[in-house]
Amino acid sequence: MDIVTKIRELLSPKRRLLNRLSETAAAAETLAANLSRHTEMCSYPTLKAGLEEVSCAAIEQANTIRQLLLQQGVWPKLASQPLHEGSSNWERLHNDLALQVRIHRALMSQLAEWTATDSQIAERLRQSANEQNRQIGRLRDLTLRCDPQALD
Repeated sequence: MDIVTKIRELLSPKRRLLNRLSETAAAAETLAANLSRHTEMCSYPTLKAGLEEVSCAAIEQANTIRQLLLQQGVWPKLASQPLHEGSSNWERLHNDLALQVRIHRALMSQLAEWTATDSQIAERLRQSANEQNRQIGRLRDLTLRCDPQALD
């Protein structure tokens, strides 16, 4: 393979999209790790049970995106650790919710481009985005339960 062919491959639309998706995968893995850790830190049984469900769903979503990337020969970027964990359940879950919303937005913003590039990947991402949206609602409900300022 000559250098020009290699450069064209690296600059291809699909390669750029895979690079963006690998960044989204890193965020999804960060979210899954955070939720697992925050579930362990939670001392309220009802809240903890809800967090376990959301955590399992986040792990499944991170694995789905990872597998999609691996099938394309791309590794996810490295997951990052939060600078500030949070001192309360509300603060931790609020930060997790913000990250989950960013992941959902990233998936949605990539969908149109993937549809034009690879419809099979686009469909898998659409399913992941739909699942992320469901989990956002669940995590939002759990976060509100922790908010001392929220009204019942």
